[in-house]
Parts: sequence; structure tokens; C-alpha cells
Amino acid sequence: MASTIRKDLRTAPNIVTLLRIGILCLAVPVYFYVSHGAGIVLAIVAGVTDYLDGYLARRLGQVTRLGEILDQFCDLCFESFLIAIATLQGFFPPYFLFVYLLREFWVTGLRRFMAEARMNIPSSLAGKVKTNLIMWGFLPTYLSISALLPSADPYLGHAGRIMVGLGLAAGYYSALGYTKAFAAGYAEATGRIN
Repeated sequence: MASTIRKDLRTAPNIVTLLRIGILCLAVPVYFYVSHGAGIVLAIVAGVTDYLDGYLARRLGQVTRLGEILDQFCDLCFESFLIAIATLQGFFPPYFLFVYLLREFWVTGLRRFMAEARMNIPSSLAGKVKTNLIMWGFLPTYLSISALLPSADPYLGHAGRIMVGLGLAAGYYSALGYTKAFAAGYAEATGRIN
């Protein structure tokens, strides 16, 4: 029996993912216009629930393609928003955002082409490491930017830069793997599309 969007949206894991997207969209204006601390707390909640939706999907047997799409979308929004904000605040140099987005656009393009041919490039361990390092790297990053723990600086700032930098390195390593998978399946994918 084919899944429908309406049916898949009502699964517990996808509801959690949609809530995570909403919390993330709320965290940005709260950070800028209400309270840095409250914005950070909301972003942490959005980050932690990333583990909850995957756990629920596996535990309840409710893994859906829509859930995978929503989860990837939310991860990209989370990482992009937080890197952009940290760059605007002068924490990262401007090229940092470019380096991040270049990798994301490349991988998205590869996956889109393969999906058009009804082929999949599955997420890799290095890609998951990238997401975790970048997500958790924002805790010390934003604590440093917000000066919420001044006695812990400059160590918080160094920790944030190192974690996010290692996340970018893992991201490029995973992009290399995705590129190899794309190259290996290119001829078959082109045959399916034409």
C-alpha cells in the first residue's frame, strides 16, 4: 500500500521533525530580538530532538521517505542558520559560510540527479559525523558569541571553531564518498533518465 504525504505527516517521528523545524525558526528571532540565552536553549532543543525523531522512527517502525527528506531539510536549515548567524556576528570569516554551502549544494545536486533516476546515495557515517560535530560545535560557539560564560572564554570559542572546522572536514570527506557513488552509478542513472 502506497504511503501518502498526509499519512506520513501524521507519524510521531515526522511530527517531532516538524516541531523541530518550528522550534528552529523560532530560535533565530528569539536569539536576536529577545534573549541570546533563550535562543540558544531553543536551538539546543531543536538539535537534541534530531535524535528523538530517528529513534522514534526506528522504534515504532515508522521510517518514511518523507521523514528522511524532512530530517535532511531540518539539518541543513539548522547548520546553515547557525553558521550564517555566527558569520554575521564575526565569529567565523565570511569564506567559512561559502565553504559550507559549496559542499551542501554539491551533495544536494548529486542526490537530486540520482533521485531523478530512482537511485539513492545513502547517508554515510562521515556525513553523520559532520552533522553531529557542526551541531554540537554550536554550543560552545554561541556561548562564546553571547558571552554567557565569560570566564570560559577564549576556550569556548576555540572549542567551537575546532568542532565546526572538523565537521566541515568530515563533510568534505563524505562529499568525496558521495561523488564516488555518483560516478559509479552515473552511466546507469543516465540510461534511466534518457
